[in-house]
Amino acid sequence: MVNWTRYIPYLVVSVGIYQIVTGIFLINWRVGYIPVIQKTGYEYGNVFTFLIVVYSIFLLLIYRGLRKKTWTSWYFTVIFLIFYFISSIFRIPKILPIEFLALVLNGFSLVILFKYRKNYVFPPMIKLPRETLASLVIIMFTVLYGVTGTLILGNQFSPPVKNIDDAIYYTIEVMTTLGFGDILPVTEMSRLFISSLVVLGVASFFGAVATFFGPIIQNRIEKVVNFMETAEFTGFRDHIIFCGYTPLISSLIRELKRNEIPFVLLVRDQENATFLRNDGYIVLRERADNPEALIKVGIKRARKVYISSSDDGYNLMVALTINKLKKEYNLKIKIAILLNSSANMEMVRDFVDEIIDISDIVKDKIISNI
Repeated sequence: MVNWTRYIPYLVVSVGIYQIVTGIFLINWRVGYIPVIQKTGYEYGNVFTFLIVVYSIFLLLIYRGLRKKTWTSWYFTVIFLIFYFISSIFRIPKILPIEFLALVLNGFSLVILFKYRKNYVFPPMIKLPRETLASLVIIMFTVLYGVTGTLILGNQFSPPVKNIDDAIYYTIEVMTTLGFGDILPVTEMSRLFISSLVVLGVASFFGAVATFFGPIIQNRIEKVVNFMETAEFTGFRDHIIFCGYTPLISSLIRELKRNEIPFVLLVRDQENATFLRNDGYIVLRERADNPEALIKVGIKRARKVYISSSDDGYNLMVALTINKLKKEYNLKIKIAILLNSSANMEMVRDFVDEIIDISDIVKDKIISNI
């Protein structure tokens, strides 16, 4: 059985080249040369053909991604091939014989792409987050849907939409819900189309824009928060640092807060960090095995560190990092570790000043109550 995966890039490029040649042919052989184009109107025929040529150029550009079997190239190619099919449905009575071969090639390409979709798992060559790429795809599809539909239903608007500039302008106007009222749908079909475009535009366009710009805004907010946290830690002296959080220390930190003993929590988990901040504790959300984070919370001025996560392996990494800082800056800080498993006693003994074996404490507590 033939594995078509290696041939898909060449097949898609062949589709693109054929449609570019067809498009150039249709643009040059205008009204009077081809009877069907004469029936549909010169502007309609050229505008739609222009869109198909642009789409075909994209199929040529996606060639490298298809050869590398990236998941982004698969998604983009499928979306554009589906767009071609949707647009062709509107044009079935007006399709020229020369276009039927392109339709068949598109259909065959779609079938092959879906059949071998599991092979397209490699990361994109353009290093963008999946959310950003998805946002770009949604915006692109919405605009293409609006422009194509507006051109196809051009005579059903007042005034009629007969060129691509007006189609793009009206699509953006509808998607952003500006509604200037200079172009109006006057038939039931055009009103139904505009209603669908409004729903698609509001639901996807604004959501996609938010997703696209969200990481940028989040980075700015995190910088501000980090600056405020750094300022908050600046005045700390002779304080206690907790590296990691487990519910076992909740009573301890509550008592320290009640007695106004200064301490800070260095937590890597966002959920725990939010929970502790909401309870009024001073928290830095960073990995405790990061030397810069330890310096930020004032390890040079602290009196004691409690390594207190529920992961002994992570706790050991934190202990090694703190010992490295102790030697580098000649610190006198005391290190205590909450050991979750007695089996790890020997592993951490040489790197800390005090070991608090949680399993022993639980055992003693239970035995004393028997």
